[in-house]
Amino acid sequence: MIALPRGTDVLALATAWFPAARWSREPGRAAAARPMAGARFRGMAVTTAPGPGLLDLDGAAEVVGPFPLAAAVARAVGLPPRESDLYGVPVTGLGDVAAGWATAVARRTGGAILPADRSRALVPDPHASVDLTLWSPVPVPPRDALPLLRPSLSGSRVGPVETAGRPDGPAEFSLTASYEYDGQVVVRCARSHEVPAVLSTLDWRAHGPWAYRVSWLPPDPVELEVEQPSQLHVIARQRVTPGICRVVATLWRTAGGTVVDAGGFVVTPEELDERVRTARR
Repeated sequence: MIALPRGTDVLALATAWFPAARWSREPGRAAAARPMAGARFRGMAVTTAPGPGLLDLDGAAEVVGPFPLAAAVARAVGLPPRESDLYGVPVTGLGDVAAGWATAVARRTGGAILPADRSRALVPDPHASVDLTLWSPVPVPPRDALPLLRPSLSGSRVGPVETAGRPDGPAEFSLTASYEYDGQVVVRCARSHEVPAVLSTLDWRAHGPWAYRVSWLPPDPVELEVEQPSQLHVIARQRVTPGICRVVATLWRTAGGTVVDAGGFVVTPEELDERVRTARR
């Protein structure tokens, strides 16, 4: 099961991975009236009480919920002491895809994965990945990349812009900013034929084929794969996060488009600003 903060829009999170996701039964809606059997009950019907909904993930599996979880119970299983909603996620059907979606949703919302016996919850680190991608219809010329982005990468040594010539269109480019103790931030611009599923839920004018991928390469890349990295890794991540967000915000103001995080969810400009403020605390 996944535990999410009370009131989380789980349908919006589902369509980010499964664009055709829908409520086959909305939460809180009673089932249709069912005729009672037997001659003496002729003309009488019963309805069941309102209950959890059924969220259809593109017809391959259904998520059941929400089931309310009180703040005191949430705290007892290792969650923040707040009211939460539980959703049952199938272990068959979509298999690893459903499990991956559940983990991404828990990470995105500050929720958790809760075993069926409701023992200690697994709380994915919501700050584990700081990588962001801007999907835009506009290519920024490589000659403009360095003067445009250097102010957002303060404290780093920014290398030369590397280009890949395209005889039929604008050149793709990459730019690397190196930090003495915090690794590197790499900005890559390239045209892509594959886009995240969440973009199919947006107006086509809100994004484009040009992917501006902004990635962090920490001093020890292995720490990106562990759920509880070292304190040095966490500190370095906190220091580079504001710069990554500023780079993406600058590109968005210049080229327009839609920002998507490593979990496949849309990040708004307001959220970019909030990430900068949070990382500085």
